[in-house]
Amino acid sequence: MSREAVNGLQNAEEAGGLSGAPVRHQSTVVIQQLSKQLRGALPIIGVGGILSGADAAEKISAGASLVQIYSGLIYQGPRLVRDVCNTLG
Repeated sequence: MSREAVNGLQNAEEAGGLSGAPVRHQSTVVIQQLSKQLRGALPIIGVGGILSGADAAEKISAGASLVQIYSGLIYQGPRLVRDVCNTLG
């Protein structure tokens, strides 16, 4: 639950969890580690910081079987779904 990704930003010292862009990289690292260990035995749902089609593709490339968007949908709106679909084709 590191808050390193938001150091120096306004409200960085507030309590609570993080979502969206600050967790994108670390969540991708975890997906890569899980994928390597699981070797396809279980599906992996890629989450964390998916704000574009490219972010979704990054999770799939890391080993996710599918992706979940939440914060990105709030900030980008329904066009994010189109972007993800077009990118993943």
